[in-house]
Amino acid sequence: MIRPILSLALGMAALPTLAIPAPAFAQDMINNLPDYTSAWVMGDLMQRRGRDTDDGAEKKDPKPDAQAILAKQATYTPSTTVRSKVDIAFASYLAGRRPASAPVLLRALAEDSPPGSAFTRLLAAELGDDEDAISRKLRQGQLQSDYGRWLTSMGYSERNVFDVHTAFLMHSWSIANGGVTTRYPKITFRTVRDDLMEQQSPERMAERRNALKQEEAQSFALFTALLVSAWENADTRERAILSSGVAELGKRIGIDYRRVRLSAEGFGFR
Repeated sequence: MIRPILSLALGMAALPTLAIPAPAFAQDMINNLPDYTSAWVMGDLMQRRGRDTDDGAEKKDPKPDAQAILAKQATYTPSTTVRSKVDIAFASYLAGRRPASAPVLLRALAEDSPPGSAFTRLLAAELGDDEDAISRKLRQGQLQSDYGRWLTSMGYSERNVFDVHTAFLMHSWSIANGGVTTRYPKITFRTVRDDLMEQQSPERMAERRNALKQEEAQSFALFTALLVSAWENADTRERAILSSGVAELGKRIGIDYRRVRLSAEGFGFR
């Protein structure tokens, strides 16, 4: 069973990476990252936490009706086809092979932690020794179920992209900073989630297809669950590898985790 940080809380370059040329990949990340996440990391949310206007006046909280609409729109209807696609891609990547197709998150991760890297092997060890064993564990879904129950205990859902991205940002920030904290109050989760939602409009969210929302949410949820589980089981040397790997992933998607702090007021520069 995983024990998420919030409730307690490289490598082998000769191996193939995902076949995406660097310039094309960078543009692909800009084009395909979830709109609310890219708006957050590209803008000044960390400096001002999305709560102050340029003249220093406090911004009003999102309107309850707009927030309710967004929360509903960001919740996907599960599809076994999409889940299978995500599981197959993760199993292939964790086993040291290049997936035929991969979610955006895996493509970003593979740029700095290619299949077979030390970081990837630590994640894979939470599931099995080879691709067949990893695939079986993913199909059984215990890791995913444990993670889903934890999110539910916080009042959120693994089927909501805002909820899953919030948990990813908070867990990965903590691990990138050496597991600096083991518990977050619920207010911190809510603040970060509200900040993410504030960057998105119902009109833009309505354009996202159900399959894409599920692929994004399941990818981030599965990666976060694996990362937290690996951290809990790692020794000092292995934790250094995990911290470095997730810090590099953060930089690739526009977040320098080691330059920001996290508090009940959300993210901000140190």
